[in-house]
Amino acid sequence: MSAKRLLITIWLCLMVALALPAQEHGAEAAKEAAKVGEQGQAAAQQQGEGHELHTLEMSNSDIFNRQFSHSVPYPIALLDDKHEAGPFAIYNVHPWQWICLGLMFVVFLPVVSSFKKGNVGRFTRIMRGFCLWVRDEMVYSVMGKEEGRAFVPLFFFMFFFITFQNVIGLIPSLGHGFPLAIYTATGTPMVTAPLAVITLGLMLVLGFKKNGVLGFFKGLIPHGVPVFLMPIMFVIEIASLVVKPFALTVRLFANMLSGHLVIGAAIGLVFFFTKMQGGAITSYLTALPCVGLAIFIYIIEAFVTLLQAYIFTFLSINFIYQSIHQDH
Repeated sequence: MSAKRLLITIWLCLMVALALPAQEHGAEAAKEAAKVGEQGQAAAQQQGEGHELHTLEMSNSDIFNRQFSHSVPYPIALLDDKHEAGPFAIYNVHPWQWICLGLMFVVFLPVVSSFKKGNVGRFTRIMRGFCLWVRDEMVYSVMGKEEGRAFVPLFFFMFFFITFQNVIGLIPSLGHGFPLAIYTATGTPMVTAPLAVITLGLMLVLGFKKNGVLGFFKGLIPHGVPVFLMPIMFVIEIASLVVKPFALTVRLFANMLSGHLVIGAAIGLVFFFTKMQGGAITSYLTALPCVGLAIFIYIIEAFVTLLQAYIFTFLSINFIYQSIHQDH
């Protein structure tokens, strides 16, 4: 029992450590992110100084850059002397992840203690139902009860950590720079890539442990394949092994980012058409379909927040189980 608890603790610590975005993108990527992020912050500074540009004074690119600026990760603290991102820089992604971790503690500590109580609140019962659903319908349905029990805490954390980050991103922003601009942390590969690396690492480590290193790579080739096709199939399966975490990375961040970009573009069209018409009263007519589109996409995105967390977690469960039991 102590060994199992130690394994669970190591996995949770690894999850928290690797789920935080990579600190170093390379100098060029950090500079580009900083430039785009500064565009939103510059607008806020202009407003504070009384030099905010009106819609009719802004260029077309300024309108949409203002809408998209808060969707790009950029450093906000612990910069070097040149105000560039160093190895320990804090990005606008980090605070929202820390908030999500804090909210998870607040929400799920009553769930843990509720099993010792007779009467619990409605919200606690709902969250406990979510936990049982993840355990029974996602983990146990793939891995079975005996083998899946040790993996339940890991996939609990993975599912709810992604969900909380997605839901936080649904809160409308009050500005275009940190902290008024609320950021969807899963809308960047800085976050989704480390999560996918955890899945890949468990696939390899547990697959090696169960089948042996040589047995694992041998098991990648399907049974009954002709000898002359084995080299080709081996290359294909190795590529498939790498593509799986890449697909997890792209699917999650692309879906979360695209929704925000579409909403930002729809709202930007309101100001774009207003500028085209010189602020005429007919601008209100063009604003109606634009706002309606933004609301429609927002409703879809609210559904996607849970769907993408489910897809990422469920695929991770399947990938890890397939690596352990290659004969299946």
